[in-house]
Parts: sequence; structure tokens; C-alpha cells
Amino acid sequence: MPGSSIGEPPRAPTMSVLRLIFGTIGLLSAVFGYLGLDRYIQKLPDGAFSRHPFDLLYYDLQLFVLGSPPLDDGGPFPLLLDIARFSAPAVTVYAFVEAGRLLFAAELRRLRARNARGHVIVCGDGLVASTLTRRLRAAGERVVAVPAEAVSSEPGTTRVPAARDPDVLRAAGIGRARALYACTSDNATNTALALAAARRDRRTPLAVYAQVADPELCLALQARHLGLAQPPGARLDFFNVDDLAARNLFAREPLAPIQGAPPRVAVLGATAFGRAALVELARQWRVRNPGGSALVPVALVDDESTQAAAELTNRYPFLSQVCRITPYDGGLAELLSGGGFPLPPDRVFICYDDEERALKTALIAEQLWHGGPGSVVVRLDRLANLREAFDSDHSDAVLDDMSGALRLYGVVHAACDPALIGNDLVERLARVIHESYVVSRHRHGDDRTANPAMVPWEELPETHRRANRGQAKDIGRKLHELGCALSPRVGPGEEHILAEPEIERLAVLEHERWVEERVATGWRYADRRDDFRQLHPALRTWDSLQEDMRERNHDAIRELPAILADAGFRIIRVRRA
Repeated sequence: MPGSSIGEPPRAPTMSVLRLIFGTIGLLSAVFGYLGLDRYIQKLPDGAFSRHPFDLLYYDLQLFVLGSPPLDDGGPFPLLLDIARFSAPAVTVYAFVEAGRLLFAAELRRLRARNARGHVIVCGDGLVASTLTRRLRAAGERVVAVPAEAVSSEPGTTRVPAARDPDVLRAAGIGRARALYACTSDNATNTALALAAARRDRRTPLAVYAQVADPELCLALQARHLGLAQPPGARLDFFNVDDLAARNLFAREPLAPIQGAPPRVAVLGATAFGRAALVELARQWRVRNPGGSALVPVALVDDESTQAAAELTNRYPFLSQVCRITPYDGGLAELLSGGGFPLPPDRVFICYDDEERALKTALIAEQLWHGGPGSVVVRLDRLANLREAFDSDHSDAVLDDMSGALRLYGVVHAACDPALIGNDLVERLARVIHESYVVSRHRHGDDRTANPAMVPWEELPETHRRANRGQAKDIGRKLHELGCALSPRVGPGEEHILAEPEIERLAVLEHERWVEERVATGWRYADRRDDFRQLHPALRTWDSLQEDMRERNHDAIRELPAILADAGFRIIRVRRA
């Protein structure tokens, strides 16, 4: 049933109640048996059985093993003895059942896990795995937890052999699972588990998500998977906790203009989360200000901030079109004494990996406190539970939160959102593809009346979303046709610029893919488009396609390098087409 774990023995509170009940019954059985035997033997002929207290106790204990000599000749028996001769064996039976349950519980859990259906597997036993497990269970999912090492069982989960066991996926019931999350502390282990799961022959769909702590390695693995000419049947993605936490932060608390001007932002620490936060705030502001007329002033403070700024703008070219980044090589003192950045900032993100340093900086740098409620965001991990101590709206608050300016942000809790992890790279690229399409059609004068697809992603019908996902999944095949591949924008590299003949060739491939997909889902050709009746005038061969419809495919291919750059990728030539 939803919310329970597969193969899970009765929960601890239930077992405690049962043990208390049968313990009480056993005690009463012993008392009732002793008193009943005393009365019964007293009525028997003299010398038949001894009434010595030790003898009575011996006869009484024999009731628990279905036999006591004074009862061999039958009744009638006193009421207390009648009760005891049934209740005492019942206690014995319960004890045997409980002992068997304890002896065979582990094997039973393994068997049930192996034969489970529609459940979720979480591999790992660190903070990410435990947080994700709790949130999955809170969402009503059935969870099979696979510890990286042999650890004690945690209520609400099913434990199976350690993740290093070669048969771990089979033992966890991977054949019938709905999703797998590889969240151990080792990138190689997570990648191996994810790839092994994605390669298995399955009859049911499987979503596989592997945590990769190194952002650049995560980007490289995403590039290799997206670049496949023939993607596997399983849905596979690699995720980074800092990237997810930054995305969640700005989705819930977007940047807002201050008196009509872009907010002033300070990022302290060019750590993985600091860099991810800078990229996400730029993405979010680009949507608000698509023309790029108002750049966000950003102070990046770190011992190597100049190098970090250069790496980020090379990896994500749109950053320089959205933000005006001023690097400060050094600590906070250099920013405060430099005079080159307007103080106080409107939003501050303290992103040091050293959590004590991050918290200390937030508490002593009063020059940063004037941005309003929630303006000073402090990245925390193991100290994230301190946020209740500073929450003025919480009953357990014991420390002032600087008039609401302080915001302690737990990155692991924010990142371990199953819905956020499920919004994988293909989904994000599909969304960017649609947004690029809307912008392109706006330039050609289309509107919602003429083109029903001219709506935000959230309002787009599922059939159109599926088409955009199909286009994103097909990127690898198209590049393979040109002898190209995807590469993460890490370090220097020569990006391949698509030539017009290549654009024409990929446009033809995209149109053919689109036609095949539409026909397979019941669409037919007609002179006028009718989404309700599944009719479309573009369902014809490329040679017979009208020029404006061909140009739509050309525009989609021309936008491809920018779409990939938005995710941190570039196209490179690896061989002749």
C-alpha cells in the first residue's frame, strides 16, 4: 500500500504493543495457572500430587509446553486453570512465531524486494540517499533502500545486500522497479550502477538517476548520454546536488527588480554551489529581461574569482549577455574596501564549502544585512537544521535572524526533490527548444490564434511536449550524421559552426522524424491545421513542403548550438560525415 515499504516487517510501535500484550497474557497465565492448580490439586485424593510451592510452580510452567501431569486425567477444572491452560500455550506459539520472524526477516525482505513491482530503489546511505528516501516515502512511494555498506535498518525502508554486491540490482527488484537513484558517496559507483540498470532488458519503463558530485564530470556524462545516436530504452540522467539546489532556490525565490533596476548581487565563494547559483540567477533574469538591456551587476568574491568568472562565461556564453560580473580575488574584506561595487548588495549568496565560515561571515558582516527579508542566503549542509533556531516565525527560534534578512539554505534538502530530479536534461532541453521556437515564430508574426503552440511550456499540450522531448533525444543522431559530437564546455576547445548544407541536411532529418512521430500517434495530412482532429498541413515529404514550413525547420537547427550552449555543451567535429 502507498507509503509502506516492500517486505517491511511490522513497524516498531506495532511490535511493541504486541509484545506488551503477550507479555501481560503470559504473566497472567502463570498467576492463573498457579492458583488454579493449587485449587485443583487440593480437591484430588491425598498424595496424588504435591502442593509444595516449587512443585506447583513446576506444574505451572509445564502449561506453556502443552502438558502438565495434574491435568492428564481431565477436568472439570477451576475457571482460572481453564483460562491458563489455553492462554499459556498461546503465548508459547507467539514466541515461536516471533523468533521465526526475527530469524527469517532478512531473507523475507530480500525475497519481497526481488519480486516487488512499481517501487523505487535508492542506493546509498549518506545524507543525500537518506533525505531522498524520506521525501519519496512522504510522497507515497514504496522504497527499497540499498546501503553502500552494511548498516542497520531504518524504519520505513527495506534493506537488501550492500551496493557493492554484483547482484544488488536483481536483489532490489530492478526488473519491476519504476525508478533507480544511485546516491552513494562515490561517483564511479553511482555511474556503474546507473549504467548497469540502463542496460538491463526490461518490459516496464525505468527512470535511472545517478548523483555525480563533480559538476564537470556530471556535465561530461550528460554529454556522452545525450550524444548517443540510439538512446537506450531506460530514461537515464546524471544530476549534481549543487546544480539542483540552485535551480530550486531561484524557482522559489526569483530575482526581482529594485526600483525598476536590476538587483545588485554578491556571490561569496566560487564553489560548486556558488557557480551554479550565478548561472541560475542569470538564466532566471534572462527570462525576465529577454532583450538584455539591463545587466545584473554581480560581485564574485573568491581567492580565484577572476579565473572562475572566465571559466563560467566560456562555459555559458549567455552569462556575459545577462550579467556584469566583477571579480574580487580575495575575501570579503577586499570587496568591502575596494569601492568598485555599490554597497549594500540587494541579494547576497554566501556559498563557502566551510559551513562554519559561511555562517560566521553572515553573522558578522553587517554591511550585507540591508537587502530586505531573505536577502542573505547561506549555503549549509550538515548545519542546515540550525535554520529553525533563527526562524522568527518558528516557535523554537532562539536567535535573531537580522530582521528576516538571514536565510539558511540546506542544499541537500532542496536538491532531493524527486520532481526536480525527474526534470532531467532531456526535459530541460525540450523546454528550451520550445521557448526558442516561440521566440522565432514571434519574429515571423505568429500568435496564439494562428498557432496554438505559441504558449508557455506549462500550458503546452502533452502531445507537443512529447514532440519537443523527441527532438531533444534526437540531437545525438543528427550530430552523428555530420560526424560531430557533444562536448562539455570545459576548458579551451574549437566549436564546430554548422554550415548551410549541414543545416539543410539536419532540417530534413528533423522534418522526417517529426512526420514519423506524428503519423505514429494518429495525425493525418490536411490543408488546414486542426489540433483537435489531429490534422496538419506539414505532414508531407520535404520536397513538397512549403517554403515557410521548411524555414521553421531551418530555424530550429540554427538555434541548436545556442540551446546546447545554454546547458553547457558545444558541438565539435570528430570525423568526416
